[in-house]
Amino acid sequence: MGRRPKRVFILGGGAALGAHHVGALKYLGEQGIKPDAIVGSSIGVLNACVYASGGLPTLEEAWGEFHSLPRIFAPSLRHNPIFGLSMFSMDRLSRALEEYIDFPMIFESRIDLEFILLNLSRGRGEIWSRNDCSDWRELRTISRAGYAIPMLFPPVRFRGDWFVDGGFAWNIPLDHALALNPTEIYLLAPIASQLPYQGRFGSMLDYVQRLVDVMWRTIGNMGYLYAKLDDGKLNGVPVTVIEPGEELSGFGPLHVFNAYPRKNRRLIEAGYRDAKRVMAARRRQEEQHARATADARAARRAAQAKVTAGSDNVVALHAAESKGAR
Repeated sequence: MGRRPKRVFILGGGAALGAHHVGALKYLGEQGIKPDAIVGSSIGVLNACVYASGGLPTLEEAWGEFHSLPRIFAPSLRHNPIFGLSMFSMDRLSRALEEYIDFPMIFESRIDLEFILLNLSRGRGEIWSRNDCSDWRELRTISRAGYAIPMLFPPVRFRGDWFVDGGFAWNIPLDHALALNPTEIYLLAPIASQLPYQGRFGSMLDYVQRLVDVMWRTIGNMGYLYAKLDDGKLNGVPVTVIEPGEELSGFGPLHVFNAYPRKNRRLIEAGYRDAKRVMAARRRQEEQHARATADARAARRAAQAKVTAGSDNVVALHAAESKGAR
């Protein structure tokens, strides 16, 4: 008897591109595929908290009306490059986002939540989960650290150490997802791993932009770009990767940090389409594998029947020869 299915979702970071998660979650939910555990990085931390608070409807509502720039560019007398450790305060952004998050509820949620943080005090990426928190207030603190983009926002102090957005250390923690003992892993990566071909560079700026695009793609997806997947499996666990196409690739401040309703809707629609495309390809692969397995079994049965028939003929021949000798 097999063990109960455990689906682990990885929600990778990508700032405003995180709206892509919403469409992918919507399609997967329609197919009856929902997470038992979520590992979130950067914007994935926020999406995980909103999803655990009110499900997909709340997540769609949050992204449907969200404008990021007025909440990111929040000058502060305390948090600024002269007197502080960042360009802006994160208070305005946190207040707006936490309208959709019920921390006491998610502290008791059936969904296991794991957050990727960068511990600046110790210089390493770390995993912090709901189970590491003594109450929902600590959960709120580590969630804020999870999207505290370095230099843009100040680091968050927790239990004596300073933490920031973990996407800079471990944006796609595929290996950690394996430690959760999953039966399936769904990787929702909002940063496209494929870049469009570029045959020439018109200027130094064009050349530098291409290098930035490659670094953004590589850092954002390193956790699975170099993973040794064997027929879509990692250590025997099926891994389904859902990411945008190359039309949404590349790094640009307004592309990455600027979220607004019309753009968010486009990304949600793209996430839905991409999830549908990936799952259709997976079903075709499973059907081909099933046919190949059935054909192999039929061939083995036919070969066995041929061997058995040959043995029967030999026995009959010997019997006939013995009868003739008598």
